[in-house]
Amino acid sequence: MPTSRRKPTSRRKPAPVKTPLKQTAAAKSYKPALWRMLQIHEQLNRGNRGNHQRINCASLSKIFECSDKTIHRDLRYMKDRLELPVEYDRPTGTYIYTKLGVVFPVGPNLSRDERIALTVARQSLAVFKGVAFGEHLASAYDKLFDGFLKENGLSLEGNMSDYLSVRTPGAGIADPEVFRAVMDTLINCCELRVEYQAKGQPDHQLRRLAPYHLACVASRWVLVARDLEKDNVRTYILARFRNPVVTQTPIERPAQFDATSHLGTSFGVWTGQGQIAVELRITAEGAHHVIERNWHPTQKITPLPHGEVQVRFELSDLNDVTRWILGFGADCEVLSPRELRLAVAAEGRKMAKRNG
Repeated sequence: MPTSRRKPTSRRKPAPVKTPLKQTAAAKSYKPALWRMLQIHEQLNRGNRGNHQRINCASLSKIFECSDKTIHRDLRYMKDRLELPVEYDRPTGTYIYTKLGVVFPVGPNLSRDERIALTVARQSLAVFKGVAFGEHLASAYDKLFDGFLKENGLSLEGNMSDYLSVRTPGAGIADPEVFRAVMDTLINCCELRVEYQAKGQPDHQLRRLAPYHLACVASRWVLVARDLEKDNVRTYILARFRNPVVTQTPIERPAQFDATSHLGTSFGVWTGQGQIAVELRITAEGAHHVIERNWHPTQKITPLPHGEVQVRFELSDLNDVTRWILGFGADCEVLSPRELRLAVAAEGRKMAKRNG
């Protein structure tokens, strides 16, 4: 009987098990070029302040666990591309900075003024409290410039925060869920259903809105939207929203709608349909609060005798400017319109009665 031959089975070698990068010795010792250059930069700055540690390729390669050629390449890049004042001092065999207090540039294409502007922008995030922009910016910043900076206590901004900071008192608060829903409806051009608490009302009421524009005005987040039930365009404060629902119902945003024009006539978040000329006289004691800030695009200031000033605004609503005037106390006199003068006087009498 013929014997049946068994087909030889092909044995495949098992695929090698890949060790996760973070577990390898190379990964543990790896540091990106930007991290190394920042460390070298700090070493050179310390050397200029009297630290007599020898800074050369050999000493730096031991610190960063890399080759001398890698360090030399980093130093050449710092000198040629980043235009840092790196020089080799032949008598001592070390690298030095030829200037004191050298600032590491954010990038080769960013100027000093741009770097300062970036610092200010990052410190202005108080207006984003509650909407997670601060966290997202930090995450994006780490992805752009590598998480090694944060892990090793480094920053592209250096110590600039020691002598430059931004404070935003009274920054508005918005619920992250509300903010996300509003952004979704704006991007997808769909209807937003939300419960809204109108000014002076104790309860929230359901609103069907067609969102047009989201803005941060006077440190408060506001939404310009059309009320689909009342068919009018209004400004809504996000802090008064709750229980948002993003619908699938499409809306049409008017092509001619101009958010800048809509919000530009208001003194704060409240907008109206009129054009009201507001004229005020501010005493010398309160004048600097006006002339040192830009309160409105239509602001016109006229100096008066004895340090007083007269200020004029063209507004569409008087709600926000009324509260602003009351903040001056007796240092402000309303010249026009008469309705504003009467409203401020009446509010002043109420304040005197309540605090008497």
